[in-house]
Amino acid sequence: SKNILTIYNKHKSELYVNEGVSSVVRRCVHRHTAQELAVKIIEITAEKMTVQQLEEVKTSTLKEVHVLNMVKGHSSIITLIDSYESATFIFLVFDLMRRGELFDYLTEKVTLSEKETRCIMRALLEAVQYLHSLNIVHRDLKPENILLDDQGHIKLSDFGFSVQLQPGEKLRELCGTPGYLAPEILKCSMDEMHPGYGKEVDLWACGVILFTLLAGSPPFWHRKQMLMLRTIMEGRYQFTSPEWDDRSDTVKDLISRLLVTDPTIRLTAEQALGHPFFRQYQKEDVRLFSPRKSFRVLIVTVLACIRMYSRYRRARPLTRDVLARDPYSLRGVRKLIDGCAFRIYGHWVKKGEQQNRAALFQNTAKIVLLGLEDFDS
Repeated sequence: SKNILTIYNKHKSELYVNEGVSSVVRRCVHRHTAQELAVKIIEITAEKMTVQQLEEVKTSTLKEVHVLNMVKGHSSIITLIDSYESATFIFLVFDLMRRGELFDYLTEKVTLSEKETRCIMRALLEAVQYLHSLNIVHRDLKPENILLDDQGHIKLSDFGFSVQLQPGEKLRELCGTPGYLAPEILKCSMDEMHPGYGKEVDLWACGVILFTLLAGSPPFWHRKQMLMLRTIMEGRYQFTSPEWDDRSDTVKDLISRLLVTDPTIRLTAEQALGHPFFRQYQKEDVRLFSPRKSFRVLIVTVLACIRMYSRYRRARPLTRDVLARDPYSLRGVRKLIDGCAFRIYGHWVKKGEQQNRAALFQNTAKIVLLGLEDFDS
């Protein structure tokens, strides 16, 4: 019960705290074992919501608890340790994920390497595969709902929109986060004759997450939400930003097979895990010598050496003039600019291939202009 937990309310920089629409997550300590945990506190005060809203929150929470109990024990899914209800709150106790959201980690790193992305996406797809084996659809996959522990391992969280499908059942409800919505969810909300959607929507969201981790920005974004939703329905995205110059064709192929507008030909979680992007770095049987494989490794090594030497010869010296003329063309400086932009704005600010985050620093802030006008007057 709550009596054996000490719940802390501190600043976000000191512990993992995530505030939602009707809930807040805080660090707590088990008084008997001194184990540090996280507790999700959901307010159910009748004074702040109508009777209908109160019932909806309770029903939604009970469904979330039911799903969490079903998936308990998977290494890449958050573990619900306990749950209980008081007169004004519902408490859900989880593992404490000290490093917080994958979104915050990406904000710090700007983009991730293919190796790190491979580890994260393999764990995420294994979690999705497990959910789908139980006919559970998550419906809100995004970096904000993927948490990191001390070792950098991920755990999928926030099952508030998840639902278990009955055999042959299709969903029609419009829910989730706009940038990660699959086209069939949008079409279903606009067409009463649409047959509905199923587990495939989670694989679309996995494709968006994979793209985002590698590019540092989502594949579908526009300040006008209707235009963004249109690009989602049409499946229009590009690999033309500078971040894709050093990415392999293999990972681009995986993304293109996940971000397919037709859910019937979109990869399943099992098929995605069998893609060469994950297979190519799996441990191979080294007991047998293969001349063909050895020759292939030799050729790849020689080509890599030639490529590195060629880049070394073409490298430009980093001078003040180069930085002043085109700072965004330099990869290291570009990541620094992107990281600063994330910290300032706290959300995605890259608007398209023709406008990068560096453009944000090319304009004088309005508050400065107003101050100059006052000074002139």
